[in-house]
Amino acid sequence: MKPNYTSITGIKNLSKEDINYILDLAEKLEPIIQGKSQLRPLKDKVLCTFFYEPSTRTRLSFESAMNKLGGTCISMADAQKTSSVWKGETLEDTIRTIENYCDVIALRHFEAGAAERAASISRVPVINAGDGPNEHPTQTLLDMLTIRRECGKLEGLKVVMCGDLKHTRSTNSLTLGLSNYGVDFTFVQPKGFETSQWILDLVKERGCSYTQTEDLQSALMGADVVYMCRIQKERFPEDEFELINGKYCLTRDMLEKSPKVAAVLHHLPRVNELDTSVDKYPGCAYFKQTYNGVLIRAALMTMLLDKVPVEYGM
Repeated sequence: MKPNYTSITGIKNLSKEDINYILDLAEKLEPIIQGKSQLRPLKDKVLCTFFYEPSTRTRLSFESAMNKLGGTCISMADAQKTSSVWKGETLEDTIRTIENYCDVIALRHFEAGAAERAASISRVPVINAGDGPNEHPTQTLLDMLTIRRECGKLEGLKVVMCGDLKHTRSTNSLTLGLSNYGVDFTFVQPKGFETSQWILDLVKERGCSYTQTEDLQSALMGADVVYMCRIQKERFPEDEFELINGKYCLTRDMLEKSPKVAAVLHHLPRVNELDTSVDKYPGCAYFKQTYNGVLIRAALMTMLLDKVPVEYGM
């Protein structure tokens, strides 16, 4: 059954059935994205990407998806400096303005909760493209699509997440999403950079197990999925950054000590935490994630604008 949402502001709001629907729709739309279908479900629709923070993959994949679906895009990058935000305009006034120019808004903001604030007053759907250290639901959905494609399933996997788990919105959202599927989590991080307690409590409440460790090598043994994340230098003081900078670097040699080939994911960009030797490892999946992001964002816009092709029977 098609989920009944007017906006997508967080993974925590989506049920397992909702997630499965979105992943299935993303794969149904793939022939359009690849140019193998003449369907254009979002013809004459306009997407506005309004980004207060830098982006490469998220912004471009949103815009690519809308173009492939037959729509058009308007865009504002670095909104803190290049829009009326620089003059002191509030988020609410900004949304009430740009909703007049488009049919759907992809919003990236530096404050946790900004997407929900925007969605609460917008007349058009708002999709959270990352709100500070809080959530990144479209990243999580593309991560989950990648994992499903690489592992053949989502249920019951052993998933390792490593890095700055306190400030990384991608791992926050992915933990919430995968907690619907009976996953066994291992969180690898230095002391002081742990996943938020409310997320760990929800993981346990949903019947998933988790362990926390500082030892990446031991965590890799038997893992189905390894998710490395960048140190979020921009989200905490310089002295804290030095406590974690260079703490972890995943290499192919480390992965090959495990008897199982793991799917290796990263939200990108990488800095020092993911060695280029992993690029040729059989389980390397992080560049596949960038492609799957187009599929997921296409699915969300098609769903929210109620333009799912009748041919899909969804």
